[in-house]
Amino acid sequence: MTSHFNIPSFGLQRRHLLGGALAASVVQLAPLSWAAQPVSPAATGAFMALSQYLTERNHLSPKLAGRMQAGLQSLDSHFTAHADALWQWVQAQQVTLAQLNERLKAEKPELLAIPGQIMQAWYLGIVGAGTQAKVVTYEFALNAQTVADKLRPPSYSYGVYGSWTSNPTTFNLQRIARPA
Repeated sequence: MTSHFNIPSFGLQRRHLLGGALAASVVQLAPLSWAAQPVSPAATGAFMALSQYLTERNHLSPKLAGRMQAGLQSLDSHFTAHADALWQWVQAQQVTLAQLNERLKAEKPELLAIPGQIMQAWYLGIVGAGTQAKVVTYEFALNAQTVADKLRPPSYSYGVYGSWTSNPTTFNLQRIARPA
């Protein structure tokens, strides 16, 4: 008597099963350092203070600040040291925000990129650029919060589940003859 295996109708094949097992084993073997590790709250203190200074906002999320700092640190291993040095210099020199760019150009050009990187992270929710860009936040980025009283981020549907599947209004478009 011969037995026949029935292949499931969804097309599962042995190579899919083996590929999935291989992918799962690679993920388990991958070092955890590939992911941006959260920064400790103590290390986030200077970053948070510098962020509050640059954004002129006192109520920034410490959790989000940690994620941003971790993302920036993953792109540049010296980022935290440079941000700390910038914050110490700002405090020591009592640099106002209006003077910051000009004074950095003249006195600390090696730290000139740091404020822009921090502002990009807070306002756009993205660290890095090009192929190294990483999204840290979307809905809670400051550009969305600034206009939140009137606008909402465009990719969110605020109706009940499935409400986006039907046209909210019906139009009866007709051609209107114009006089010649």
